[in-house]
Amino acid sequence: MPRKKKHEYEEDLYEDISSSSQPIPQKKTVIDYADNYGNFIFKNISKIIKGIAFAVAAAIIIIFAVIAFLLIKLDSFFIVIAIGLGIVGIILAAIFLFLIYGLGHIISQNDEILRRMK
Repeated sequence: MPRKKKHEYEEDLYEDISSSSQPIPQKKTVIDYADNYGNFIFKNISKIIKGIAFAVAAAIIIIFAVIAFLLIKLDSFFIVIAIGLGIVGIILAAIFLFLIYGLGHIISQNDEILRRMK
């Protein structure tokens, strides 16, 4: 006795696996381009942060050097204050360099740990 079909779409279907048709390439969307850009930026974020650390430290030293130079030009009485500002500028630059560079180094270490765990 033949089996009754519950639905009309219950048929024996097969898939042709010997087909040589090429898959249709998907168009890239804006999200794909944004992901590619984001992956590039975040892939190198530790190097970018380390570079920013050196730029910030150099900017602090330059700013304090300019202020010290202007104080010396203003009056020779301010030589001691200018030297003190130079020392404070170097110390501040070193502190900011270590803090920002340390953050970039931590990110770099974290990326290396994640890469080894995969």
